Amino acid sequence: MRILCVDDDEDTRYLLESLLSFADLEAIAVQDTAAALRLIRQEQFKLYIIDSQLPGLSGLGLCAQIRAIDKGTPIVIFSGHGHQSDISAGMLAGADVYIVKPNTREIVPTVKRLLEEARTANL
Repeated sequence: MRILCVDDDEDTRYLLESLLSFADLEAIAVQDTAAALRLIRQEQFKLYIIDSQLPGLSGLGLCAQIRAIDKGTPIVIFSGHGHQSDISAGMLAGADVYIVKPNTREIVPTVKRLLEEARTANL
């Protein structure tokens, strides 16, 4: 199950890849929306983890673009911006879950839950 992680911070990308790898999940991490869009056009992913603030097209803009082409794949926004208005904007852009950094303890259980929900919905 391939998961695409998009974050401009190298440490966060490494952290996400490591957490998901330890949970036996395959993650590919990129630093910007342009790289993410190239991969999305080439491959299928089972889940997306996106930072809300990215250079160029924002993470929320990327989330909306993903929703335009892929309505069913779960999206997690993982962001350092945790005000209610940020969370609402993320959900309006199409995210399924919004996790505020640095709360990494929620990443793996949330990803596993969303993957299971998507799997059972497709049965």
